[in-house]
Amino acid sequence: MNSSLCQLDANYLHRLNSNMKNTNPSELLKTAIKAVKLSANHAMDNLSRRKEALTSDEYDIKLVLDVECQEIIQKSIHEIYPEHGILGEEGSSLSITNPYEWIIDPIDGTVNFSHGFPYWCSSVAVKYNNEVVAGAVYAPEIDELFYASASEAAYCNNDVIKVNDNKNIETSMILTGMNKHRIYDENPPFTAISKIAKEVRKVRIAGAAALDICQIAAGRCDAFVEYGLYIWDYAAAGLIAQRAGAFFTECPDPLVPNRSAVFCSNQQIKDSLIPLWKEEMPYE
Repeated sequence: MNSSLCQLDANYLHRLNSNMKNTNPSELLKTAIKAVKLSANHAMDNLSRRKEALTSDEYDIKLVLDVECQEIIQKSIHEIYPEHGILGEEGSSLSITNPYEWIIDPIDGTVNFSHGFPYWCSSVAVKYNNEVVAGAVYAPEIDELFYASASEAAYCNNDVIKVNDNKNIETSMILTGMNKHRIYDENPPFTAISKIAKEVRKVRIAGAAALDICQIAAGRCDAFVEYGLYIWDYAAAGLIAQRAGAFFTECPDPLVPNRSAVFCSNQQIKDSLIPLWKEEMPYE
């Protein structure tokens, strides 16, 4: 073998091994927490620019700050793990050779943010061999940091969180991200949600899926249901909810990459809610 190629391979392996030394879930979580805080704080420092839009339509808005915050997250991750792939709402830099992939949403709840409604967050998760092993969600305007790893409990700030034990679907409060998009048929998602609404006490729409799922993890609400949600919206929060004792599942969209129907609830009411969620599933 050519000696220069041998040296190249040796250098690559040295860098890769060096980067793998601290890739246990706890170390990955530290990076996720640092990244979400940097992103969210940048958005907070630029609240006066919250309406600077790159694109805008009847469904959503993409802000200049979305792109800036993703760049901040990506730089923060690659400073420590330069070989890791990135999958983000505002673009990706994927790796076909490294088993680690970071999944990021720089501003989840962009419409809320642009309107001055404080229910928004930054979200960062990391997968190892396609399994989420660490994740953090930070909502700076309410100063709540949710985080968990595959080897640790779920936390909000410094407190361990757990799902609630409400056993009655009729007294439950359900969160959803119900939107106007039509998925494969003539009925938008609110047609499906309306059936669930008849069985529960209240359905709430707050506008940031990652934070919604974290509310389930913290025991403040009983379940979250959604159709057509992208992985960067729920990867970190889904792990946090599971580590807090929630039931969490996703049903991948067969036609749209990285999009799924998502269900999360406490363990007590899942058997009552899942059939209602699946009844209007636009794909299986």
